[in-house]
Amino acid sequence: MSVAPERHTSDHTARVDQGMPVQSNVTSQRVWLLSPRLDFWLASAGASGGLLAAVLVIFWHGDREIDAFDLVLSEFHLGATYHAVMERRLWRRLPIDVLLVPLIIILVTYALSLSGQPILLTSIAMYSAVWHRGRQSFGIARFYQRAGGGPVSRIHEWLFRGAIYLPMLASALAYTHLAPTHYENEPYIAPSTGADFVLAAGIAAVACLAMYFLFTLERSESSAAARMHGKPEQRIHPGERWVVLAHAVAFGSSYILGASNASFLFVLAVHHEVQYLYFTYAVSRRHLFSHPRRAGLEPLASAKWSSKTACCQQSGWRHAAAFSIWPVLGFAGALAGGWLKLPWLAPLGTGGLFCHYWLDGRIWTRRALHG
Repeated sequence: MSVAPERHTSDHTARVDQGMPVQSNVTSQRVWLLSPRLDFWLASAGASGGLLAAVLVIFWHGDREIDAFDLVLSEFHLGATYHAVMERRLWRRLPIDVLLVPLIIILVTYALSLSGQPILLTSIAMYSAVWHRGRQSFGIARFYQRAGGGPVSRIHEWLFRGAIYLPMLASALAYTHLAPTHYENEPYIAPSTGADFVLAAGIAAVACLAMYFLFTLERSESSAAARMHGKPEQRIHPGERWVVLAHAVAFGSSYILGASNASFLFVLAVHHEVQYLYFTYAVSRRHLFSHPRRAGLEPLASAKWSSKTACCQQSGWRHAAAFSIWPVLGFAGALAGGWLKLPWLAPLGTGGLFCHYWLDGRIWTRRALHG
């Protein structure tokens, strides 16, 4: 999930990375995707509890259910991306990004597959998956950061980036060191980094995480004290810390354990997919209700509160049903492809995954969201 950064200071200069419309008054923004409780359990730290529970299930019972869950959610995940493209008709505004580049990706994937390069394709899939999952955490944490007013200082910005990228790098290096021959049971190309370098990356990641959490907790306490004395103080959104924590737990547990059992990588994938589905649904819902005519709410501008509430609930259910169409179609297409077992469809599945990584880096930028 790509980010298009732009500086955001205390005088409300916009800092846009991904996600929502920019407003000049930060305090008037909605600072949660849907609600604090739902955001905690589905978009951020709450998901880490499910991830660790799934790890215990694999140790105790096996991985068949986790694998099946990953299959379903991964296709729903792809469908959510297609829904965002279709809902906002992005092929009209971004024809190169949405049509031309994915076509080139599919053609290159087929060329590599037909020329007998499965190891190269697996290697690309491995490293692009690591980057994609890390950037998703970065983008969602940045949404909360912007909702709180942006980075409170340059140190906050540095520590935040380090707390995202260093655990991602350290976990990937640990995996390639512990499992240098196979990724998800397929051969791939691993960098020849020594144990000392892997250890140094891990220590750096732990140190940066510790400094980030100490800084943000101390800043939150000082902000609370300033508010008690009636002084304005830019705060650090708790959702930002939640996502950073979930990101560290996900990469640290799944990639390191995944070196001995590939199913632990599926656990990380499930965490990633739940987070993405929740985020895309929340963004789509906001997009709908920011256009009253689309939501069917405009005629109720002068209606009673109870009528407005009922209409909003009804429109919300309609939107949830419409949102599910593309994820269901994506899942049905995957089942059909597996049932047909046509050899020429295999590269299409891999190419579709690479297209998703590309699109997911393009459709959540300010340009894509707001034209």
